[in-house]
Amino acid sequence: MSLLWVALLAFFAPQKHRVEALVLEVDRAQGVMLVSHREIPGVMPAMVMPFHVRPASQLDTLRPGSRITFDFRTGSSQATGIQLLDLAAPTTDFVMPKATNALRIGDLVPDFQLTDHTGQTVRLSDIRKPTLISFIYTRCPLPEVCPRLAANSAYLHRRFGDRLQILTITLDPTYDTVPVLNNYANRWRADGKHWRFLTGDERSIQKVAEHFGIVFWPEEGAITHTSATAIIDPDRKLRAVVTGLSYRPEQLRDLVEKHLR
Repeated sequence: MSLLWVALLAFFAPQKHRVEALVLEVDRAQGVMLVSHREIPGVMPAMVMPFHVRPASQLDTLRPGSRITFDFRTGSSQATGIQLLDLAAPTTDFVMPKATNALRIGDLVPDFQLTDHTGQTVRLSDIRKPTLISFIYTRCPLPEVCPRLAANSAYLHRRFGDRLQILTITLDPTYDTVPVLNNYANRWRADGKHWRFLTGDERSIQKVAEHFGIVFWPEEGAITHTSATAIIDPDRKLRAVVTGLSYRPEQLRDLVEKHLR
């Protein structure tokens, strides 16, 4: 075989790429996952796209909001070698504990009552639209944690307006009083109606946080905590949970859009 033919075969042969994505929907009956994936350099831009999963049993570990990587070959719509980033090996010897009372996808989220940054009472059962919940604290010293979560919410607030209710719950209620949260909300230009920052007593916040797999505790003047962003439908059913922070705001946007009516 000539060197020219070898070069041509190499050029046109399917190329394998490792893809990073956020799962939007899982169709186990069809063996398909719908994902919002990052750009595959030289192949395609970031987009929402379905992939057939082989073997289909890998779908059993996925849920809306799962962060994954997988192998994809050009000219194919199949995804193989799926790895859950949520379960990736830790980079340090310290392993964050797991919440024991976390809800499952499809579970009814128990009602709760907290106070927003304007001093108004907020009950989850009073909200009749898709709701996004995340957890921060205003004194967070790490720009890639709480400020990034707040920035993601600000992006969604601008994008969806009154179609989406955003609740940002503090993990530091002793410091994050109503006036403190009001200043913080103004900094992020939250409108006080469709994006509300919530506080309350420590036990109430602990209980709500546990529903979404959040673990936190005070440590040397800061709050050590896990991160999760949840999407709840108008019937208070949990539809998606995104853990960690290694995703693009546009991927979170695609996930929210999937669950808007």
